[in-house]
Amino acid sequence: MKKRIFHAALYMVGTIILGTVGFIFLEGMTFFQAVYLTIATITTVGYGDAVPHTLTGKILTMVLMVAGVGVALYFASTVVASVIEGEMAEAFGRRKMERKIRTLREHIIICGAGRVGQQVIERLKKEDVQFVVVEKDLEIIHRLRSEGVLAVNGDATEDSLLMDLGIQHARGLITALPDDAQNIFVTLTSKGLNPKAQVVARMDRIESESKFRRAGADKVISPAILGGRRMAITMLKPGTCEYVDTLFYDKHFEMEIEEILVGPGSGLIGETLHSSAIREATGIIVLAIVRDGSVISNPGPAERMQEGDVLIALGSREQMGKLEELALGYCKLDDKTGQG
Repeated sequence: MKKRIFHAALYMVGTIILGTVGFIFLEGMTFFQAVYLTIATITTVGYGDAVPHTLTGKILTMVLMVAGVGVALYFASTVVASVIEGEMAEAFGRRKMERKIRTLREHIIICGAGRVGQQVIERLKKEDVQFVVVEKDLEIIHRLRSEGVLAVNGDATEDSLLMDLGIQHARGLITALPDDAQNIFVTLTSKGLNPKAQVVARMDRIESESKFRRAGADKVISPAILGGRRMAITMLKPGTCEYVDTLFYDKHFEMEIEEILVGPGSGLIGETLHSSAIREATGIIVLAIVRDGSVISNPGPAERMQEGDVLIALGSREQMGKLEELALGYCKLDDKTGQG
């Protein structure tokens, strides 16, 4: 469409230049008179106050009447068509997107697509997680939509908008707005609409943390604090930092860290890390166990697993699949072989 408009405009300007130059040389008109007569001829207005007197001038006028009018109509129709098609495409695209959003379940809502929000979006795209973005800046919205991201223009602090984004069915919400007060308000609103949704909030001022907690935020992240710690660790332990980066940010790396829930009926319930033979059966290394909100770091072989435990494990994707089967109760370990 842009090319069509450009070509139409080029033809239009070329026709006007041709007519103007022709009338100047053939009729001896001034530049303004030549432009005026050319445009009057092309647009079929023809006031009659300026007319050609020579034979060649009249021939040029007839050519402009036929060719110029066609060019003018082509230009006008192309511009009108582009506007109508753009509006229709926008309307159909918006309706299609709204239908997709209504079908989302266990998705993540991202409030704000600035510098922090953009990093969140990129990570969730790599992890192939369903999410929808709400942002006020129309330019950012158009860019995200062109990338295939579900993005809605609006104010994340409005209850009705969060409802339209499916907060009642959402897995969680990440509020990455630039202002602490707005993030606190979004946290409070989302928790009121869906108390079960996990809320991760961006915080700029450390003194705001208690307010975020009272509003119901499950996790409060300060980019400034994390950035400072990261810079220090990179300086002091560059090798460790690089390895951790690879684990968390390189999707194609063989090893990864995952959270595995020990579900009802799992063969791991009541077993110790030693007796379950997780290491032998799956090759997984259990780094920590999250139980009732507390973290058991580097659990020993005598640590007994319970229903509802979350195992923080390190291993390959294939190994993670085996551990998931055990943890969710799809299979049990053989007491003698340690195999599933």
